[in-house]
Amino acid sequence: MGKLIVTTGNYAKAGYLLKNTKQNIYSIEELCYCIMRNPELCEDYLYDEGLARYIKETLGLKERGTLLADLIERDAPLKDLITVCFCSCDYFTREEIEEFLKEQAKVERSEEWVRTKSKADSYLAHENFRDAILNYRHLLKEKDNYGITSETLGDIYHNLAIALLYTDGFTDAADYFREAYERNNREESLKQYLLALRFSGDTIMYESALDIYQVPENVKRWLDAAYFQTELETQEISEFNELNYVRHLLANGKLNEFYSNVRRMTE
Repeated sequence: MGKLIVTTGNYAKAGYLLKNTKQNIYSIEELCYCIMRNPELCEDYLYDEGLARYIKETLGLKERGTLLADLIERDAPLKDLITVCFCSCDYFTREEIEEFLKEQAKVERSEEWVRTKSKADSYLAHENFRDAILNYRHLLKEKDNYGITSETLGDIYHNLAIALLYTDGFTDAADYFREAYERNNREESLKQYLLALRFSGDTIMYESALDIYQVPENVKRWLDAAYFQTELETQEISEFNELNYVRHLLANGKLNEFYSNVRRMTE
């Protein structure tokens, strides 16, 4: 049975979007929940003067908002900012807060690359692809200095490829899925590599990869089914059809129509 929560301060009509996430909060309790559930990203949004003003002026917690703003200005340790937020309401018990702070202290003592990967993974989960890509690329650039294992390095390549699917397309993503599979030897990375090749339209490379990696028949059947299902779904999406249309305009040199349609779609 759930517990009844009485909001401390105001429950705002207009939410506040937490920096580098897709989460809006409307109360101090919701902020505390986000901190507890997404500890990897709380450093991003707690050091935000706009959030301190929101707590002070919109949520009506003047003392807490002022204290948080003061801590931000003094660049106080993250645990101090977390404590101020948690102690602004009764959403979590004292024991829960103490346990969270202990775990947070362990994270801060962990290796830099572990913290960076955790943050990058959280960015990816929140569809903040730009920052996810920046952090994954940093890990790859410094991989020799960090001493990351081959398997973990493969997972970094895999997640980077997922982010690139949304920003750069299938071709670039395919290269990183291949790098991932050659390091982590995970079937999931191989499947995504082959799917990316197929969706990129590179039939020759796709067929070659099937031979090079000796893909078994059951995986080939899975790839065919996944491709077919995605084709059915995308046929129903008008935006996908519009994208194909502007690609056609560009390929045929109809630049005026191309830019006109791109501006309309962007708006």
